[in-house]
Amino acid sequence: MRRGFITRPWLWIGGSLAAMAVLGLALWNPMKPKAPRGDLVLFCAAGLLRPVQEICADYEKQYAVKVRIEPDASGTLLSKIRIAPDCADLFLAAEEFYVREARSQGLVAEVFPVARQQLVIGVKPGNPKKIAAVADLLREDVTVALPNPEAAAVGEAAKRALVLSGEWEALQRQMRDFPAKVSLVGRVTEAAQAVKIGTTDAAIVWDATARQFELEMVEVSTFRQQPPELVTLGVLVGSSNPTGALNFARYLTASDRGEPVFKKHYLEPLDDADRWEDRPRLILMAGAMLKPAIDGLVKSFEQREGVEINRIYGGCGIHVASMKAMKKGEAVSAAEHFPDAYFACDVSFMNNVQQWFEASKVISRNDMVLAVPKGNPKQIKSIEDLTRPELCVGLGHPKNSALGALTDELLKKLSLHDRVYAPDRNPPVIHTDAGHMLVNQMRTGALDVVVVYRSNVLSAAEVAKTPLEIVEMNLPEAKAIQPYAVAKDSQHKYLMRRLLDAILSPRSHEHFTKEGFQWLADGEPNAR
Repeated sequence: MRRGFITRPWLWIGGSLAAMAVLGLALWNPMKPKAPRGDLVLFCAAGLLRPVQEICADYEKQYAVKVRIEPDASGTLLSKIRIAPDCADLFLAAEEFYVREARSQGLVAEVFPVARQQLVIGVKPGNPKKIAAVADLLREDVTVALPNPEAAAVGEAAKRALVLSGEWEALQRQMRDFPAKVSLVGRVTEAAQAVKIGTTDAAIVWDATARQFELEMVEVSTFRQQPPELVTLGVLVGSSNPTGALNFARYLTASDRGEPVFKKHYLEPLDDADRWEDRPRLILMAGAMLKPAIDGLVKSFEQREGVEINRIYGGCGIHVASMKAMKKGEAVSAAEHFPDAYFACDVSFMNNVQQWFEASKVISRNDMVLAVPKGNPKQIKSIEDLTRPELCVGLGHPKNSALGALTDELLKKLSLHDRVYAPDRNPPVIHTDAGHMLVNQMRTGALDVVVVYRSNVLSAAEVAKTPLEIVEMNLPEAKAIQPYAVAKDSQHKYLMRRLLDAILSPRSHEHFTKEGFQWLADGEPNAR
């Protein structure tokens, strides 16, 4: 038997391959997380340490990524970041003021809302000193611990509320004149612990912190009149691993990962937090004219975030029809699901589907122009020349594209529609679903004049073998306004809002302008 096996090498090879295949199947697990992405450093507000430790432990167990937590007061952490911008990857502050301040100073790139918490007065169970209002903190028989407003988020928030109510000056006077009665501490946890062990009678803390330390909460009107503070996470510009940091940030804020842990530790979770996916697959529908302005930006965004964004460019009429069909349960689109965001060629098309999207944000304007071959051999001077029967005219499809619909509307308003579409016209008007297709046809010599967007001509100019000229229409109606909106039922609304932030960036502004758009996102009049 042994000799026979050796003389048949294919049996040995086949057996080895089979064994390797079995071993490979045993080791391969399609659900197994990817290789470690690199350890992270998280600067964490001290009062949030307990839930964050639990979330980090879960993340490390699932993805083999160690998140080193450095807890301290939010203001103290911000000071450290100012001194050494690359000292951490993430910054979790007890209120958004600190992250927004860091972002305004160029220290934070992306911002994630996390949860909410409210200011309260924490006292020992039973409230032995019968504290019912801020004024009670000024009584001679009451000692108070106040987190330092210069360092701790809770102190800063309390100071703002007390200044508004007119009570801050009296408390500040107590701190100055009777330091043993009103003492400043560095962290909210220190203030809560002082009440818990009985070294002070009361402390201004977060409601979540009071519950974590088993204190009784006194909800005074001064603090109830203020909205809850928003716990906020920032990905630092100085992070050496931004994609890994963003992955963890999405995990920490996910509705089915970090948010339930924050809720367990008494913080108020967000109602619309994103669902967790290690590598989400998202869909962005956008007008074809927007591709030159946003395609590179979206690609950079998805690489940094570690996500996949399927960009579907096309005529907005087709997009709208597709979305309406999907809402009826009809599968008529190349999209896997209803888009997570829509970047429309014109507000008129956004209006047709606005009920399925959050409030839209106007980004840019694109003027409609006449494009002709270099030298303008047919001597075309205005939109009225489209009525000349000898010209080969190209227009956007009036139903499939925003360009065509706007052109059709403009021709009717100018009483030119019937003459442009005269029954005996030869050759007839050529229609396409997008302006860049008309430009391509003109480059081949098939058309004499087309109505397109300015960006269609300028985007093609760099690669065109046959240069084109623009004939201005100079008509107030000859323009399209481009809005962006996030779908209400998207499972990743915050992620797509971060894409909007990227679209609103100065770099994006510069690129839009270069491609022939006019920037409206900063409040410039849209002339509509």
